[in-house]
Amino acid sequence: MKARMWIVGLVLAMFAAGPAFAGSVTFNFGGPDTALGTSQSYTSGGATITAYGFECSAATPSSTDTLSNCAATNLFAKSDGPNETGLGLAGQGGGENEIGWDGPNADFVLGLDVSALFKLGVTSMTLSFGSVQPGEDYAILGYGSNPFLGGSFALTNTEALNGNSGSSNQVLSSTISLNASDEFLVIVSPCAFSGSTTLPCGSNVVLGSLTSETPEPGTLALFATGLLALGFGMRRRFAFQRQ
Repeated sequence: MKARMWIVGLVLAMFAAGPAFAGSVTFNFGGPDTALGTSQSYTSGGATITAYGFECSAATPSSTDTLSNCAATNLFAKSDGPNETGLGLAGQGGGENEIGWDGPNADFVLGLDVSALFKLGVTSMTLSFGSVQPGEDYAILGYGSNPFLGGSFALTNTEALNGNSGSSNQVLSSTISLNASDEFLVIVSPCAFSGSTTLPCGSNVVLGSLTSETPEPGTLALFATGLLALGFGMRRRFAFQRQ
């Protein structure tokens, strides 16, 4: 009897310690047109992620370039229609207020601290972008910590590179797998491309949403059921040995 109660208690503890929800957690970044501070926190499903705005220097707007002289700059929430809703940066593009390259000394990039999602057991996420005109693209890069604190850093570890090669659709999404080096994401909008042809610079996008898949309680329930079966089996074995 004691063994059975101990196993039941263990199962209940497992459920209490596990995620309180299943399915997905979505963060929406759009809002009424307004300048925000240099950082902005968003909470959903018990997790909080933080976005940061930076204006950096870059010789070219390449996803493999090095950013330097990065200074915090204000974020900007946009809500200008289904293709123009999301999070950008104030002052970019002469009023477009998006993520983009305005020249060697004005590369507007977005930092995203997603470390809290690891506590939920998330292993992948999908980011949706708006205002992706034909010929424009964006890159998502993963780092283990905030790379902006070092003053300069190389744009490496590209997790996803997506672009509009010529269709009229201005909303595109990228799904990336997460690992220990992806707790801080850097989002840039480098020169546009169309197949293997590099197009003139002018790629500006907004981050619309982030959706992360969370563990299903069904997996935990399956494991708990196995523990119960093992416990009752051991109890019967011990009872048989005592006879």
